[in-house]
Amino acid sequence: MKKFVDLKSRFSGVHDLMKFRVTEILLISTEYDAYVLEEDGRLTEQIYHQFNDLSIPFIPRIHWVANAEEAFEELKTTTIHLIITMSRVSDMNSFEAETAIHAAYPDIPIVMLSYDRLTPEVIARIRGTSCINRVFHWSGNSKVLLAIIKYIEDQQNVQDDSKLGVQAILLVDDSPVYYSQILPIIYTEILTQTRCLVLHAMNINHGLLRVRLRPKILLAETYEDAMEIISSYRYNLLGIISDVRFPKEGKLTSSAGFELAQRVREAIPGLPFLLQSEEPENEEKAKALQLHFLNKNSPNLLHNLRTYILENYGFGSFVFKYPDGRVIAEATDITSLERIVRDLPDESLYYHVKQNHFLRWFRARAEVEVADKLRFVDIEDVEDVGSAADIRAYILRVLNDYFRKYQTGLILDFEGLTKKDMENAFIKLGTGSLGGKARGVAFMNAMIAKAHLADKYEDMKVKVPRSFVIGSDVFEKFIEENELYSFLAGNPTEEEIAQKFTTSALPATMQENLRILTQYIKCPLAVRSSSILEDSRILPFAGIYNTYIAPNSHEDTEIRFKQLSDAVKLVYASVFYASPVQYAKNADIRIEEEKMAILIQELVGERYGDLYYPAISGVAQSYNFYPYYPMKPEEGTVSLALGLGKAIVEGERVYRFSPAYPKLNPLVSSPEEYQKKSQNAFYAVDLKASADITLCADENYIYKKNPISQANKDQSLEYIGSTYSIENDCIYDNVYQHGPKLVTFTPILKYNRLPLTQIIKDLLRLGKQSFGTDVEIEFAVNLPKDKSKPKEFNFLQIRPMVVGREAQQVNLEDAGEAWCFSRRTIGNGVYQNIQDIIFIDPETFSLQDTNQIAKEISELNKLLFKEGRRCILIGFGRMGTSDRWLGIPLTWEQMSQAMVIVEIDRKDLRPEPSLGSHFFHNLTATNMGYFHIQYDNEPEGRLDWAWLLEQPVLQQTKYVKLIRRDAAFKVKIDGRSFTGVICK
Repeated sequence: MKKFVDLKSRFSGVHDLMKFRVTEILLISTEYDAYVLEEDGRLTEQIYHQFNDLSIPFIPRIHWVANAEEAFEELKTTTIHLIITMSRVSDMNSFEAETAIHAAYPDIPIVMLSYDRLTPEVIARIRGTSCINRVFHWSGNSKVLLAIIKYIEDQQNVQDDSKLGVQAILLVDDSPVYYSQILPIIYTEILTQTRCLVLHAMNINHGLLRVRLRPKILLAETYEDAMEIISSYRYNLLGIISDVRFPKEGKLTSSAGFELAQRVREAIPGLPFLLQSEEPENEEKAKALQLHFLNKNSPNLLHNLRTYILENYGFGSFVFKYPDGRVIAEATDITSLERIVRDLPDESLYYHVKQNHFLRWFRARAEVEVADKLRFVDIEDVEDVGSAADIRAYILRVLNDYFRKYQTGLILDFEGLTKKDMENAFIKLGTGSLGGKARGVAFMNAMIAKAHLADKYEDMKVKVPRSFVIGSDVFEKFIEENELYSFLAGNPTEEEIAQKFTTSALPATMQENLRILTQYIKCPLAVRSSSILEDSRILPFAGIYNTYIAPNSHEDTEIRFKQLSDAVKLVYASVFYASPVQYAKNADIRIEEEKMAILIQELVGERYGDLYYPAISGVAQSYNFYPYYPMKPEEGTVSLALGLGKAIVEGERVYRFSPAYPKLNPLVSSPEEYQKKSQNAFYAVDLKASADITLCADENYIYKKNPISQANKDQSLEYIGSTYSIENDCIYDNVYQHGPKLVTFTPILKYNRLPLTQIIKDLLRLGKQSFGTDVEIEFAVNLPKDKSKPKEFNFLQIRPMVVGREAQQVNLEDAGEAWCFSRRTIGNGVYQNIQDIIFIDPETFSLQDTNQIAKEISELNKLLFKEGRRCILIGFGRMGTSDRWLGIPLTWEQMSQAMVIVEIDRKDLRPEPSLGSHFFHNLTATNMGYFHIQYDNEPEGRLDWAWLLEQPVLQQTKYVKLIRRDAAFKVKIDGRSFTGVICK
């Protein structure tokens, strides 16, 4: 007993530390935002496995509400420790909700998360509002939520904890965007080091004390705030990280950081002080003063900051024990826990039950239902509850129920795979964020289960294909273990990047996981990017990163493993290719912010001989930019194709319809024209030819393009095909007549042989309601050759559409005063400061030379990039299509300087706008302007070629001209009426 008392006395201080804990959070946001923070943020996993904070007895819980009225109702019944509001600039005029809540509950801190990069004026308005504690920037990195929680806890606890010797790091910066990036990094590094201390603690209480003694992080936005913190906690500071330019005496002062450093050096000699700045000239000044310095413009800024922290500032398993502390075994996952419980000594079982260890361990993994069932509370003598056999049987029964129920709509850990039935499962490998794409799939997987859509429809099952997500932390570990940052600093070519990445080794644990995966899955696998920025509300990065298909068909498992691991590494490599780097730069974000998760999905399809493909691929959007009578924009639009969806996302010939009017025929003048404009080829994977292929950087290596006649031979046109009768010049609504086959989807859309239209409507409605905005979904339909098997609608992806930016009214001049006018536009606002136009010369344009034209546009685009100038880009047909016969096959980096794009039809080139393409999605998301000029339809749009050709030519190539003038071109687009003009 004496020994126990001594230990208790030595570690009793732990209970006096960190008294304020954020365990109940009120989130005011859309339902999708709530899901992102609660599920993809994985509070349980992040806190216990990222931060390893043993001091949290209960997992922070998010209470979601949609508005202030619901917030007040929640606050009446629940004790809330932190309020987070997610807002946009358009919502920041009055702060009425925040003001009202603060007035009623002044002691609850309110933090604002903003999607938008706030202007100095807006930031100043927020700072002047006493109701908001701090504003943070949401860039898709879920770790910022945990940084917010830790920051609020530190802010509330520092005054008391500092008296017990707790150290602190001071961050001085007035940019919400920047400190929202930096705080998660600092917390991660500090808590990683704390974990190492915990591993060597004498016991749990000792480890707990070390955790609670971890350094706190304090944040100041002004010189005066920083000095007040330094004065109050000078004996507790480990170091200071400061910007150079920030407010002092109410004014933005360019030398505030240096002045602060001088004061600190005088008051606390030897205290580590790190300066950061965007102005390169400050580096020399810092060196002269012998201060550490980091350039904010450095591509390796975040990596360098981690290194600085490591050099200058210095939970996981269930451990089964006897009551006296002797360890019996460790359970790393739920499966091993079940196995150990079966044979656990009675006294150890009683001990852990009495201490509620099972409850806490399951709460740490967000298994709230299981935890509540294993809650043994208000029991002084657990032995009186029943025999050890009874308790053991109860625990095993709860775990067995869990294993039966877990898979529907949930994200599973890969460990313990043999225990779990993987059918319809969404499984996570490694730690870190799911990334945007996988997050959306996981969210809709949960929503499909919640809405009971899986078995709602007759003769068709709705599901998500088996999906495996490699967490974003694996990407960071791969980069660091192979020292790829230093390699990338040498500006290698894309070919060199691909070569280096494929010859580098994945982390050992991930290699083992991928080997197991290839043993279980025997069909082709789609390896897709899922970066933390991808498919976000603001920037979708759609199609910017590469997707690779691992054929996974060879008998040799080692070959299958190599193909899969190479595909993962090639997706990682694509982060540093020209397109995403340029895309990020245009969006004013640093590519180093990007962290890549990987989504591995079973490729939906059926095997037809050596070919593998789905009967239907599709993209559906809840908003239609180009409706025609009787369609309405809010009724949406759908693009369908036979075979793999590559034909849709790359802008080739596919079938489009409105889900509100599925029987409405396309706008064609005759059956012969229908045949010419309909899909004439489809994509498939040739399993035999690709079985032993070595993957390369070009993601098109795997696809085989086949004529529609091949699908007829495969007998895959029953539900989607029709027959064109040349003799009668008519189309028959089946494939049993003699004549060429057409992909019309008539059996489904006209005769409703499958409930495809209703499923699409329901999913679009569900997605729009859940995301709080219009959405785009991708899907594939599998029609098994075995008629006894159910037909499957496979949900593949969802992303928000950026159509809600029509916040400002645009007054348009008379169309007669403009040199370009169209009633088919996308965007909203006035585009100014554009003095350059790149356009294809109509007198030399040749459709057969569109590949060369793309190269020439790229040359002129590089010129503008070097000069930092934006332009209007004018071309014929579809811009960014992969089909050179439909337009100009540009990649994103080849037209990165375009602020406005004008697509013009010709008599011999009149393709439909590619609304389902990745290219088009990124165009709208980056708030570029878009004009479509139809052929021979002047009331709807026109371009004054005579005026344009008279403008001064700065440079020209064989097919393309660059014109420039001193006066800027003014572009105006009214997002309400889809009308736009470019003024002379």
